[in-house]
Amino acid sequence: MARPEYHFTAGRGWLNDPNGLVYHKGEYHLFFQHNPSDVAWGNIHWGHAVSRDLLHWEELGIALYPDPEKKDYCYSGSAVMDPENCAGFRTGEEIPMLVFYTSTGRGECLAYSNDRGRTFTEYEGNPILCHRGRDPKVIRFEAGNCWIMAVYEEVNHTAFYSSTDLKHWTFRSRIHGFYECPELFELSGKWVLMGGDGSYSIGRFDGETFEVETRPQKLFHGTAYAGQIFNGASGTILIAWMRYSGNAYDNECFCQQMTLPLKLTLDESCKFIRVNPAVEIPGSRVLSSPDRPVEIDSVTVGPAEHILVVQDTLSVEIFVDHGREYHVQVLRRE
Repeated sequence: MARPEYHFTAGRGWLNDPNGLVYHKGEYHLFFQHNPSDVAWGNIHWGHAVSRDLLHWEELGIALYPDPEKKDYCYSGSAVMDPENCAGFRTGEEIPMLVFYTSTGRGECLAYSNDRGRTFTEYEGNPILCHRGRDPKVIRFEAGNCWIMAVYEEVNHTAFYSSTDLKHWTFRSRIHGFYECPELFELSGKWVLMGGDGSYSIGRFDGETFEVETRPQKLFHGTAYAGQIFNGASGTILIAWMRYSGNAYDNECFCQQMTLPLKLTLDESCKFIRVNPAVEIPGSRVLSSPDRPVEIDSVTVGPAEHILVVQDTLSVEIFVDHGREYHVQVLRRE
């Protein structure tokens, strides 16, 4: 079975959560949970790929390695650019890239690169945070002239920490009800907090606490998971893992894939997020079924005026009424 044409897959091995999504100097960086030696989950490294157009990707190889003696897998996390050299890692002309990840044997850890993410050095002071949890998402919070880490804490809590140097972190608050892989971002003057399953709430964030204004709702219907926003990109662009039980492809070389790059916008009502492709996808088509439901590749969509369909090998993504609903599905082989 052929590889997907418009969805990222690893050259070899297993892939799951997107990690460290960041944009810098014309490159979109996609790190990801990766087992380079098998098509099953385990032996988790960080893989790394870059793109200039969000459709064509160049895989750069392994970014972070686990310690097999400690069974120290490199779990999910995030990346930021440090233009002001807050962490003090800069050694040349390049702006340092910092990645934050969960070391399963130690806690939240930090590594840095001075060559645009091609090589990384582990911070000697690791771990930077010890707690029961995982999946640090770090962002710049300009209003407070600081950095914020949203991180999952057992059980079903997202905790917020702040820092001025990206190495020392102070606890600020926690909120209940968002499970793993937290994502925190600003959208048209509002703030959004989201968990790994795509459940999100819109609200306010002051650098210490998140104030919920809407009940949790789902960003997508179907098989996506652990979506993450590109830090530093123009617009709010998200990629998620298009997870599938087993290997969708008749192939012993690679397993799993990412979603399309998705552009998120806040609806005029400020009550929900619209999801649309971030780039034009060749071969996509538009249907209209205003009076009755329609079934597309086993996905049933309610009556709608505008239904954008993107099919790619063994997957389908459907955008209803300009992003009011987003359906994503990996299809089973016949």
